[in-house]
Amino acid sequence: MKFLVVFLLSFAHNAWASLPELFGQSTESLAIGNQAQRESAANNYQAPALQGYSKTTLFSFDSFYVNTDFKDINNIYIKNSTNTVNTLQRGNVKVNSTPSTLFAAHLSTPLIDQVGPKLNFSLFAPLDRLMEADSGDPYLPRYVMYQNRFLRPVMLFNIAQSFEDWSFALGAQSGFQSTGEAYFITRTTPGSPSLAKISFNAKPTWGAIFSVAKKNQNQVTHLTFQQEMKSKLTNRATGETEVFGAGVGQFDFDLTSLLYYDPLIIRLGHQVHLEENSFFFSFEFQEWDHYQSSSLNLKKLGGTINGSQNYEHIKTKNIFIPKIGFEHKINKNWSAKAGYFYRQSPIDQHNLKNSGNSLDSDKHVASIGIGHKFSLRQKVMGLDFAYQSHFLKSFKVYKTSNREDGDPSEPKIGSPGYQVGGMIHVLSLGLNWKY
Repeated sequence: MKFLVVFLLSFAHNAWASLPELFGQSTESLAIGNQAQRESAANNYQAPALQGYSKTTLFSFDSFYVNTDFKDINNIYIKNSTNTVNTLQRGNVKVNSTPSTLFAAHLSTPLIDQVGPKLNFSLFAPLDRLMEADSGDPYLPRYVMYQNRFLRPVMLFNIAQSFEDWSFALGAQSGFQSTGEAYFITRTTPGSPSLAKISFNAKPTWGAIFSVAKKNQNQVTHLTFQQEMKSKLTNRATGETEVFGAGVGQFDFDLTSLLYYDPLIIRLGHQVHLEENSFFFSFEFQEWDHYQSSSLNLKKLGGTINGSQNYEHIKTKNIFIPKIGFEHKINKNWSAKAGYFYRQSPIDQHNLKNSGNSLDSDKHVASIGIGHKFSLRQKVMGLDFAYQSHFLKSFKVYKTSNREDGDPSEPKIGSPGYQVGGMIHVLSLGLNWKY
């Protein structure tokens, strides 16, 4: 059974969203509060309809360094009979993961001529790995919106076309589904080896993206709809395990996990471009009704070994995110940028006193950046640097009595309580150019 769990966890990912949704689509976007830019190939995520106004080929490459600094969680109960076999233990919880480095690459180019349709492509991915898998302990405290949430590849495609002052774009964002089967025989008797066989496949899934924009002299308004997208794991695990001194335990499970989850998003944005200053405003709605815990669920279909039990009942809410950004042209080649947005947590944190420890918090996010334009071989290029700081609201969690399953003989995991809050630091460096 141990081998089964190890294998399955290697395929279970946390049900979280993506790099551009959390930190921005590019360095310039990050600097102005995670919004669409004036003219950039990176607008493919926030407002792809803006690409329809372009008459050139645009390219952007950006790198991101993300480091969390959450409050320590020490001296709480980390083990009881719900996540171990008859063990009660206090200890510390590691809530800060290893800093992550990621990249984004964007391309926008005319298909036929300058006034024709534009083909747009974006790729977001970790810089040093394809993706990272970790379902996590279903009961230990965990900042679920930031641990591995963005460590996965995301691709976007769309076609944009302008008609005078109006522009439209239609495309899709990538995800995937995984199905498979696993068969295990595990033995403890010396000289009797265990054995296993597996099969699985992965299929692409797509979430639709639609965008429209309207220009009016030095202003532009844009609206984008991004469909909810789920990436699921569904597996079947069967076999038997030798229980020393107690015969054989058979198992037959359906295994399910929501690998990644991107909420339905509607963005409304407005830009004002003056001679030296540009102002960016947007209002974002996110629907989180179908978000699920990152836990790997084992549903018993047969055999003698019990399936899992979900004691964490997450309550979610839909959220609105107001954003504001500013860009000032210092001179012909240099510009300064700043941005701010406020994001509520989509997870109801009032339920933390009960079973479960999926942590998140409302946050204020501020960013600054600087950009430099220069020419290389008669091509206009831009080099940008930005820093973003997330300030998570602090609050205290006090756990109720009795174990997760209601047994009064042991306290809940997370008892007696802990402090939630902290910061996230993001550094970004980007290079862009147009032909």
